[in-house]
Amino acid sequence: MKYCENVMLYASNELDGAEKAEFEKHLQTCAACRAELRLMQRTEEALAAAAAPASVVEDLFAKTTRRKSFFAGWKPALAGTALLGLAMVMALGVLQPDKTAFDASEVIAYMSENLDEEYLNFSNDLALFEQEF
Repeated sequence: MKYCENVMLYASNELDGAEKAEFEKHLQTCAACRAELRLMQRTEEALAAAAAPASVVEDLFAKTTRRKSFFAGWKPALAGTALLGLAMVMALGVLQPDKTAFDASEVIAYMSENLDEEYLNFSNDLALFEQEF
């Protein structure tokens, strides 16, 4: 029974020299292993794809292969131009001065000017509201 477990290993040529010789000796006396081995070999042959003639493959390849378009040679140039444009945009963005950064004294002066005016507007609006109600 020990040898019968090696049918798959023998069929896939995974037994070393001594094991292979022993299993081949076992095959001479074991009809079950021979039958299983034949079944494996037939299955493998049935599953193997038959090769098509070279002329058929070439004709099929010629019919299904796309021809190069006019723009195929221009792709690298277009990609390079796009990258150059992107690099220029990024460089211009870096070179622009940061307009969002204010000095603290500028912020305080702006707030005090505008807050005074806003406070007066709010006060007047509140007085009008109170008069109506």
